[in-house]
Amino acid sequence: MSTTTTAVVRGAGTLVPSVRDALARARPAAPVAVLVPRVPATGPLTELSDDRLDDEVAGPLGAVLADVQAVLGEVDRLVFVLPHAPLMALAGGSAASAVANGVLSMARTLAIELARDRVTVNVVAVDPAAPAVAALADQLTVLTGGSGDAVTGQEIYLTAGTDLGRLRP
Repeated sequence: MSTTTTAVVRGAGTLVPSVRDALARARPAAPVAVLVPRVPATGPLTELSDDRLDDEVAGPLGAVLADVQAVLGEVDRLVFVLPHAPLMALAGGSAASAVANGVLSMARTLAIELARDRVTVNVVAVDPAAPAVAALADQLTVLTGGSGDAVTGQEIYLTAGTDLGRLRP
């Protein structure tokens, strides 16, 4: 891996500004890429056409894969930052859920696959309505710090307890 400490934010998600602020506060000790995928807005399932699926689901998932491939060999840590609601269950959130949970599943697989290269992969879910930059900075400090190499494959929620129970139909 890289011998210099680099920290990059990649992606087009609405949480990018909060992630940039948090990463600046975290001052990572290990080379890290924080990926913030674009997650589509909610909408009625009846409006989820093939074209929308291509644009709003396949597009962001393809962009995440391209971002991961672009940073491999340059970072020791990958951290995905996602909005928490589509991971939990969200009315009208089929496309958003497909992207967020697709990224979550990809991260779990990457954690296993990249462990042989000593690259950690974790997911941090936050509430975009009240992004806690300080809490995110603290979490990024842990994940990118000296002991962060022992943490991989984790799904961490910074949502003040809103993740305590998934919605049920």
